[in-house]
Amino acid sequence: MDKVAFRQAGELPLVLTPMDIAAVLGISRNTAYEVIHSEGFPAFRVGKQYRVSRERFLTWLDSETAA
Repeated sequence: MDKVAFRQAGELPLVLTPMDIAAVLGISRNTAYEVIHSEGFPAFRVGKQYRVSRERFLTWLDSETAA
């Protein structure tokens, strides 16, 4: 699978997949799923798939880096 690189927040899709989160954070797919299942992470399910809105992800990321 090709690795996706994002250089700016504006390049992120409106709704992120676990693979997008892995690419942004520079972590593995399995670790991205661990993050998604962590308390306070703003993920939601669409059927059996997890998604995260770009704005909520960026807000979460800011709060995590500030801590």
